[in-house]
Amino acid sequence: MIMLTSPAGTPFRVARLGKVQISVGQSWPYLLIVLLLVLLSDRELTAATLTQDARTALLWWVCLMAAVVIHELGHLLMSLALRVPAHPVVLDVWAGHVHSPVPYGPGRTMLVAVAGPLANLLTALLSYNIREVAAWSSAVVPFMVLNLGMFMYHVLPGLPQDGGVVVNAVVKWVTQSETSGMEVGAWAGRFVILGAAVVFLGGPLVMTRHLPRLIDMVWVAVLAWLLWRTTTALLKVVRRRHLTDQILTRSILRPTETVPRHTRLDITDATYARGCAVIVLDDQQEPIGVLVIGSGGPLRRDVLTAGDAMLPAPGPGWVTDAVLDDDISDAADTLVASGYPVMAVRTDGGRYGLVWRKDLDREIGRRNSVFGPQRASLGLRHADGTGSQP
Repeated sequence: MIMLTSPAGTPFRVARLGKVQISVGQSWPYLLIVLLLVLLSDRELTAATLTQDARTALLWWVCLMAAVVIHELGHLLMSLALRVPAHPVVLDVWAGHVHSPVPYGPGRTMLVAVAGPLANLLTALLSYNIREVAAWSSAVVPFMVLNLGMFMYHVLPGLPQDGGVVVNAVVKWVTQSETSGMEVGAWAGRFVILGAAVVFLGGPLVMTRHLPRLIDMVWVAVLAWLLWRTTTALLKVVRRRHLTDQILTRSILRPTETVPRHTRLDITDATYARGCAVIVLDDQQEPIGVLVIGSGGPLRRDVLTAGDAMLPAPGPGWVTDAVLDDDISDAADTLVASGYPVMAVRTDGGRYGLVWRKDLDREIGRRNSVFGPQRASLGLRHADGTGSQP
């Protein structure tokens, strides 16, 4: 699973629905400012116009937030209905998170993808049908327009839009390759960006012989840049996956043992060779980190435990299931995305192994590729400042 976080920064966690974490992106205040600037761009700046345009911008801003919530709720409810993994939801200007490839079948992938745009379309139709309600009259137009716009935007057939996820799933189903699906989806996304720019600039030029307003061209250029950056990141992943698709899990996986977190360091020192690594388990027998034997410093090893000296796991996605004779691409995606030096793999035989970033880099480098992930030092420092290499 590859998660591309919001370009505006780390999202704020606001709630949790079951096991699904819900966050709000940091782009919303910037959007409100942009909306106000667009409204004021062709008007004389007075107290009256500033107040009026501020209210209008705030109304459209709130309606867009509601449309994004509806969009992501459609994805989430379909995920729950189909019993597929529900990933963290980020409520952002670009309607949540981008994820590819997906760990379930193409059919369910497409259903989850289209559920969000369809939720926006149904909401727009409902808004139109109740447009005569007096209490609703001031918000019905922006709410209906924004939901319809969300539907049209997300059905575009290229990543990161939901239509691109459908393209990804179809190609994956035909080729039986997640990498091919992601590659076609990303390139389709680039063609969509270029096509939208041509329509936006060429349409007014053909019809009115004038270019769009400068402020409109600026915000469209910013949006196109953000989308282009997303497709660039996806294509970098594709280039790496073309290599990791050729690397079997068994060729890079280091077998390991597990120890309870309360195990004293002097016991682990006596049991395992210095410098090797073991997985530390919590009281529920779940992996929570990696202990490099000999780490933790020379003092009080009869008191300190594996949990005290371990390298803590970065999160629940740190452990992945894999078949030894399958390629390492999915595990490599998780490892690179986390920035963590190692990840745990649960094999089809029920045993654990470790994939180290250094081993992955070395194997990709051995294949003489310039597209491998950035080299990273995996040296782990002890409390006394000395280094240990797994």
